[in-house]
Amino acid sequence: MMTRVSEALVKPGREQEFVERVRALVATFPSTYAGLLGHEVLVDLDDPGRVQYVSRWRDEQALVEYAGPNWRTDPVTFPDEDEFLQRPLVLRHFVS
Repeated sequence: MMTRVSEALVKPGREQEFVERVRALVATFPSTYAGLLGHEVLVDLDDPGRVQYVSRWRDEQALVEYAGPNWRTDPVTFPDEDEFLQRPLVLRHFVS
């Protein structure tokens, strides 16, 4: 199993709208990506501008089907996402 963490640092005052857009976007992922084992959107209690999308994937091929061949370096984004962000998304990957 592989876990992918995409972390956003959201501009002040845009946190709620950003989280709502991300949650709406990922709501269809379980029915769209067969290799997605689970996912969640996390908001830091001490810093609500720090938001993570954590997704767990069956294997590397499932992650490639979601994020493309450059899954290690290229984040999956939504249109106009950069308007919400203080900096580009940070990606981390883990195996278990």
